[in-house]
Amino acid sequence: MSSAEAAPLAAGEASERHAPVVGDLLGLPALAGARVVPAGAALDRPVRAVALADADAPAEVGAVVVSAGAPPDPLPDGCAAVVCRSAPSAAPPVPVIVLPPGAPWGPVLADLVAAVASGGVSARSAEARRALREPLVAGRGYAALAQVGERLLGAAVACLDEYLDVLGAAGLSQDQERELAEAIARARSHGPASVLGPFFADEAFPVTRERVIGRGGPVGAVVAWLAPPLDASEQAVVTELCEACAIERARDEARTETEARLRGDLLEELRSGEIVSAESVVRRARHLGTDLARGGVALIGRLEDPHNRGRLITEPRLVRRFLQQARSVLDLHSPGALVDWDQGQLRVILPPEGGGGEVASAEAEARALTVARRLLAATGQAVPGVALSLAVSRFTSRPERLGSALDEAELALAIGERLGRVGEVVTFEETGTYKLLFQIYAEKPAELASFYEQTLAPLVRYDEQYGTELVTTLATYLEHDANLAATAGTLFTHRHTVRYRLDRVAELSGLDVARTDDREKLSLGLKAMRLLGKRVPSPLGGERLRGRRGT
Repeated sequence: MSSAEAAPLAAGEASERHAPVVGDLLGLPALAGARVVPAGAALDRPVRAVALADADAPAEVGAVVVSAGAPPDPLPDGCAAVVCRSAPSAAPPVPVIVLPPGAPWGPVLADLVAAVASGGVSARSAEARRALREPLVAGRGYAALAQVGERLLGAAVACLDEYLDVLGAAGLSQDQERELAEAIARARSHGPASVLGPFFADEAFPVTRERVIGRGGPVGAVVAWLAPPLDASEQAVVTELCEACAIERARDEARTETEARLRGDLLEELRSGEIVSAESVVRRARHLGTDLARGGVALIGRLEDPHNRGRLITEPRLVRRFLQQARSVLDLHSPGALVDWDQGQLRVILPPEGGGGEVASAEAEARALTVARRLLAATGQAVPGVALSLAVSRFTSRPERLGSALDEAELALAIGERLGRVGEVVTFEETGTYKLLFQIYAEKPAELASFYEQTLAPLVRYDEQYGTELVTTLATYLEHDANLAATAGTLFTHRHTVRYRLDRVAELSGLDVARTDDREKLSLGLKAMRLLGKRVPSPLGGERLRGRRGT
């Protein structure tokens, strides 16, 4: 049904369409246990009023007549059904609802009046609740809930999460899918901090939208292709559908929290060295859907603000959105990966591909690097405005040694962050001598600062004072493996100029690039400078790690 077809009916038509029928009354709590006489009576007669069995009262069309004993004889004109205490002696022309013994009249009258006055809201709510209970109990997910909503409302329905990802939908035409996608895109264009607000305020999307409220506030939305405002009966169904989605969300969160706790416990024990048995690691991982019998590669990542160095992204909604995307990427490219999120840190162990046989370390590491890059790309698209920084360990074939792989990835991530590699992938192998310098920095930062002062600091001060490019020239020269011509070409200057600058480097630092030991000290000085958070300007990207292994 299109948006045009969902235009509101005239008031009289809407009342007729959503007036309760006799069958709806049987769902009222006060009529629980009642029976219908005759047993096969048609229960689709609309009910528009409640009337007492009173011979002197005017006739009311579509009235349910309430009688203290048996049904009145004759029945009033326009009678749709009878609610009474005693069954009739002969087959009646209308359905007769016989109350169970001891049923009090107060609740019966109150429920009947409320059902008729509200257009059958109570019965409609009860009907919706019963219909939604089956997919909830069976664990059939949001798609099944949307199907029930579509059937009850006679309109297309979609269930969305708080970032407007579609969790389940039913009955949508291509035009409706396009309308929904455009509304979602408009809402997301407001930025990553808020999408539900703009989505509900979007006047260009004239369909019904209702918030799904969870433990901490709004956790999603239900969309129904009906033009607002809804009548009471339709609103009752939408409200029950929102409640069912909230229950499904709470169940998802409970399952996720339980699995996350088990994954976190396993990873923490690996890192602490508490697990010494490969069999124990493999057994516990298999309970979590991961096969680590042949080892794996570790990934460690952090979500950061690219415009505010060191500021981690911890906002729950953004983290949830990121983890949804990360798991989608991993399910597609590395099924069976062990994924955990702990205190702002993504931790992943990627098992090797294939079901057995010897694993090639280089192949496993290359595959892990590809997966990491796909994670970066997916994060940029799904959670704009944040940066994912990732580090990749070497391949470890022994399951009980995967804690060391996690340590390698964390060390590479820490080095990458010191070097300004926000939003990039760093591998443990490419950190090279940075690993040794970083350990010195972590344990004795004053020693690393002293080494920097003895090597690069005089050049930095000279550049700052005279506007020269000694540090840039030195970094470029070393990155080109001491090739004078290549350095001059990169810097767009003459080789004699490069030679002059390198002579000045020797005068200021006492280290001559022509000598191997001195050149190594200057290279370490540049690395120390980067680890200390100081910028190293270079046309080749001197703030980056070198691409060669072990350099």
